[in-house]
Amino acid sequence: MHQSKYTTDMLVRFQMSNCNPAATPVETGLLMSLNDEGELADATLYRQIVGSLRYLCNTRPNIAYSVGTISRFMKAPKISHMMAAKRILRLEEGQG
Repeated sequence: MHQSKYTTDMLVRFQMSNCNPAATPVETGLLMSLNDEGELADATLYRQIVGSLRYLCNTRPNIAYSVGTISRFMKAPKISHMMAAKRILRLEEGQG
């Protein structure tokens, strides 16, 4: 079972289809908290990305920890949280 079409459609939906791929789902040593500095991100878009990634975890267990981590910030996501979510989207297709 694979979800390559779903993954491709998701990248198009979130305007990430032309992005550079990332080798890992999260930056090494990245610490995020509810009290992160910075301005708020679009909460609706953030929730849509996280929801799509949670569905994708069914066939890509290598992103499960990262998606669980960013799921903690659904109430008031900051730009840093959005960047972490977009990095997971950038994970190379062959990595899962």
